[in-house]
Amino acid sequence: MTTPGYGGKILLVNLTSKEIRALDTEKYEPYGGGHGMATALFWDYCVAPGDWDLQDAFNPKNMVALMTGPVSGTGVPWGARTSVSGMSPQCYPIQWFSHSNFGGMFASFMRMAGWDGVAVIGRAESPVYINIVDDKVTIEDAKDLWGLDSWKCQEQIWKKSGIRYGKEWQEIDDRYTLQRPAIVTIGAAGENMTRVASLVHGGGSGAGQGGFGGVFGSKNLKAIAVIGTKGIKIADPKALKDAREWVEANWPSGPGFGGFGPASVGSACIGCGHQRKCHNRDRAHSQDSDDCAESTWFSLTPQDANGMDRDTMSKLNQKGTDIIQKLGINGMETCFMGPMSFPTSHNPSFPIQPEVPAYSALGWYMKKMHDMGIIGPNTKIDMAPLNMNKFATEEFMEIYGIALARRSGIGDLLAEGTARFCEKLGRTADFDTLCRQTPWGFMDHWSMPGVDWAYGNLLDSRDINSHDMGMANPSAGFGGMGGGGKKWSCEDYVKVLAERTTRNNHFWFDFSWEGKQAHETGVFSKHKAEFVAWRMHYWTYYKESIGFCDWGYAKLFSASHPKGYGHTPEAEPKYLNAITGRNHTFQDGLEIGRRAWNLKRAIFALQGRHKNMENFNGYYYRPGASYCGYDSEKPIFDGKKWDWKNCKELYLTKEGVDKFKTYYYELEGWNKDSGYPKQSTLEKLGIKGVAEVLKSKGKLG
Repeated sequence: MTTPGYGGKILLVNLTSKEIRALDTEKYEPYGGGHGMATALFWDYCVAPGDWDLQDAFNPKNMVALMTGPVSGTGVPWGARTSVSGMSPQCYPIQWFSHSNFGGMFASFMRMAGWDGVAVIGRAESPVYINIVDDKVTIEDAKDLWGLDSWKCQEQIWKKSGIRYGKEWQEIDDRYTLQRPAIVTIGAAGENMTRVASLVHGGGSGAGQGGFGGVFGSKNLKAIAVIGTKGIKIADPKALKDAREWVEANWPSGPGFGGFGPASVGSACIGCGHQRKCHNRDRAHSQDSDDCAESTWFSLTPQDANGMDRDTMSKLNQKGTDIIQKLGINGMETCFMGPMSFPTSHNPSFPIQPEVPAYSALGWYMKKMHDMGIIGPNTKIDMAPLNMNKFATEEFMEIYGIALARRSGIGDLLAEGTARFCEKLGRTADFDTLCRQTPWGFMDHWSMPGVDWAYGNLLDSRDINSHDMGMANPSAGFGGMGGGGKKWSCEDYVKVLAERTTRNNHFWFDFSWEGKQAHETGVFSKHKAEFVAWRMHYWTYYKESIGFCDWGYAKLFSASHPKGYGHTPEAEPKYLNAITGRNHTFQDGLEIGRRAWNLKRAIFALQGRHKNMENFNGYYYRPGASYCGYDSEKPIFDGKKWDWKNCKELYLTKEGVDKFKTYYYELEGWNKDSGYPKQSTLEKLGIKGVAEVLKSKGKLG
């Protein structure tokens, strides 16, 4: 019997054989949903058969899975995510099994059609799209769609559906709808199999990180469209309504986030309408775009802006946002600065002067290489069709995007992503200085001085993009997400965090990084390893699998609450138990996250992951590692008392990180010398068969 909150079936499409199957969701429920279920599906259909080496994300045997969680479509705030999983062509140097996600309406529509997700393997002979109408699934010819940008593609599919949106009822079997299909598609960047290609849904909900647009392109898959009329079964609708009202009463919605000035129109993902309201646009541009990295794609440092004022740059970015959404380009990975830059002149030895961009991504690094004479005139690397004499203009911005998406001229190199571009220039030493990449080929993004974010990047396969701890900090007060209000002492703040994790270990939140305190209670200690394990289990289940949005969860602290409490750990089980009818505790969810996290670790091991590989790039071990942190005030325990301290000068040591890894591996039940999961660990998690495969490959801890 299907558990409430689930559709009960998962769609599996083999584009090579044209086989369409419905899998029973029940087998995969022990992984929650979303990325957890996708990890188990990848194991069953890509790993367990043992018929390929798991190295090339563009291999037809790779799976790309778009999965939902039980909160999708239920009206739970911050609960509209679609998880995307599969081997990532962006990951470097190995194309790890990885993930992304996006908001909007797709997950809700998938659920309304009765599906918990769609997994695609194989490669079509010619361009196709998958069309889902409730239980009816067809593989449709997409030759006429190939070459269209992401917006025009969706418009053409809507025309084929024959629906006048919101005006005419369409009959589907014995049910009706006023809705048009929810569609996820690719633009030119995906069609040309770039490693920085996004999946785009609607005007701008996108799965950017991972290069999954390129995976669609490698499969000749232009789009997936879904429309449903079935509804979603909720175990206790009243309890769900009560839970939402309880959250809103205690943590009321705040103002919207971002936007393009007074003409901005704010909106949100389906069923959310809550605090961030992050789908903002102006009257002419940026249609339904998540107002984050894409809205600052062509922001430039003062050194590169050539005198361009901020108002002009903002207007350029409105057009730039549309360009990358239509071409399907990952804005964060290909930008020129990101939302801000930070001064560095106080440290003359720091290699990026006089300020460092928040995101030293592909555009910025390309410009730096030109300015240093590494590429461009009188070098072996021709920059055509880019004219650097027209840098900081709308013309340059458009040609840069088109060249990258179409692999034209230097765009063919750029389409490989920042890490591989750096490698092809023979400058991998720049990973220690100028090319600030996370360990696996992703642009560094707020990971320091919040070392738990950095450790998450190291242990996963991408930038984990987890803002929750930084947003909670009352010294930052970011976007009203937790900070602000009365002045909270550092000790009071730490007490609240410790209590709300349910583990009550204050030292989890110590950012001491110098001397013996760093090893006893700080960033290299067993306490920090315990917190990172807790966070990765929470993140794997509640965010990546259930589908809670990063902007709403975890919420351990809120200055607007009289005790400083956020809605974690009560809200998550309140919502889930009302939906599913289960009686799961907060800890039950963490255990499910641990199971999925360990299964993913097994996949990493088979792909080649070893403890010796899990190292940060050199700049993490030098002054300047934390210069790009928007939230630099952190709790520090000096052995006697807690206090806030500016951690801009925080950096790591190789000795300390090695000690952290040993602590962490032992906590997870992994071999401390290899990082491979132990047999006893996997058996306790109910995945004995995984241990047997690892043992047969010599990868068991």
